[in-house]
Amino acid sequence: MFLIGTHRSIVQRLRLTADRELGAGNFFWHAWRISRDRDRPLLFHPDVSVPGWEERELPGLSLNGARDAVVRYAAWYREQGVTSSSHVGLYTRHGLFGLLHHIAVTSLGAAAVHCNPRMAPQTAAEYFLRTGTHLVVGDADLLKDLASAWQAAGRTQVPALHDVAEVDARAPRPRRPLEDFPYRHTADDLVMISHSSGTTGRPKAPVFHHRSFFIGKRERLWTFPSLRTDRLLTALPHSHSAGISYLSMALLLGIPTLVLDGADGDRLARAVNAFRPTVVLGFPLTLAELDPAAVDLEAARRVHTWNGMGDASHERHIRPLTALGAPGTGSVYLDGLGSSEMGMVLFKAAHTRASQRYGRLIGRPAGVVRKAAVLAPDGRELPDGQAGMLGVRTPSVTPGYWDDPGLNKESVLSGYFLTGDIVRRDAEGNWYHLDRTPDVIRAAAGDVHSLPLEEVVLNTTQALDAAVVAVADPQQPGRSCPAAVVYYADGVERIPADLLAACNAALDAAGLPRLNALVLTGEREGLPVGVTGKVLKRVLRERYRDVLTEPAGPAVAKTGA
Repeated sequence: MFLIGTHRSIVQRLRLTADRELGAGNFFWHAWRISRDRDRPLLFHPDVSVPGWEERELPGLSLNGARDAVVRYAAWYREQGVTSSSHVGLYTRHGLFGLLHHIAVTSLGAAAVHCNPRMAPQTAAEYFLRTGTHLVVGDADLLKDLASAWQAAGRTQVPALHDVAEVDARAPRPRRPLEDFPYRHTADDLVMISHSSGTTGRPKAPVFHHRSFFIGKRERLWTFPSLRTDRLLTALPHSHSAGISYLSMALLLGIPTLVLDGADGDRLARAVNAFRPTVVLGFPLTLAELDPAAVDLEAARRVHTWNGMGDASHERHIRPLTALGAPGTGSVYLDGLGSSEMGMVLFKAAHTRASQRYGRLIGRPAGVVRKAAVLAPDGRELPDGQAGMLGVRTPSVTPGYWDDPGLNKESVLSGYFLTGDIVRRDAEGNWYHLDRTPDVIRAAAGDVHSLPLEEVVLNTTQALDAAVVAVADPQQPGRSCPAAVVYYADGVERIPADLLAACNAALDAAGLPRLNALVLTGEREGLPVGVTGKVLKRVLRERYRDVLTEPAGPAVAKTGA
């Protein structure tokens, strides 16, 4: 609980907490109204395409500066015919532009339809059409790819396209105040559509409402690190619901925040050194790629919290970061499990340099979760110790998917929303993440969960990244065996057979099933990831389906070979 010495005073946060109209659609205007330092630089956005950007003084955008931009954009959108029933696509790599346009669109009562700029053009083109998007504002090259994809598909009824940089340059400040602005939201007003990661197939389109997307954030007005010494660096994809969520918290709490675009390990290290944050946010892959040795000593000492979210993180990636921080104590890694549909992290485990319990521990349900259960396929609640589907009851869950009412029904079982995860709970009330539902390995001897095996593989090999996936069992048609794909980026030669033997010895000691094969890769393409950094296991399953029957190449080792 943070009470005194914070960017926003107790009185200001009490006003926010008590205001029942505050929600996801109007958070910016509430932040502006309660602020007494509207000209203080608040949002920082480096141009990482410029060499030496991290050595330059970063200009910051204040609340007043953000307000001026939002009003200009909103007036421009009005001229384009945007109303409270419109869906506006945002397709840009520029995180700050994306945020400001999101605020402008929702301030008109319209819905912002966010699309990750790394998404394949054909997939993005289809996504904007099925979400009923009226116009798209984005980067010129991305818009050109959209137009080409629609043309190739023979689509003629398509959204209008507008270059985000040209909109910024041409949108004038209105001569008179906009009427009915900002829009007054009701609880169930749609404010955003932000797609899922798409790692299991076509990206889903969960919707987010004014009230439900803000549930859980009220308590965070008091618990999120927001001392006057705190500075936030967000390396999240800012088209993602998590990116918007944390930026809204930063504005409400007045935390100086660096918005880092296209974050990878190298860019993140340079940004940490330049900005000196105390809290760093990112999806697991970005934090895993960060080389602790690339963070200078003074910058490392300032970071007290690393916050990973989405999929839970591996011990191999957590420990090097908790070793950074204040001398003698290190830092905290908040490992959060959530999904696009949940609107926020639902489970959280706090790890320090002294932590000993890992093994896919995800902690306990967050306060916003009314109830969580381990479910059998028939909806029965399973006892402690048994693995099953994770079901949650929480008011923060998406009201549904924009274009798929059938999927809405499939996602609910016995009154619980199914997150798509396989979990177990121990007798002490601790929860463990075992797998994603499509990734369970259906072996002849019974189901094998891939994530505990990955934990052992990563700890044993100390690889940068790894995945355990199902491959065809040549002895049992229709059944699968576990195989690991292990990725190193250091260029050092290794012997796959030695790694496989070491992994299986460690798996034996842990009482876990053995690997039948190990594939070694020195390229990220060998362990491909989706737009949010999640490993594309469906691609690996197809690529290595017959690895146990094909001749083993120099990068492949098999048991008995």
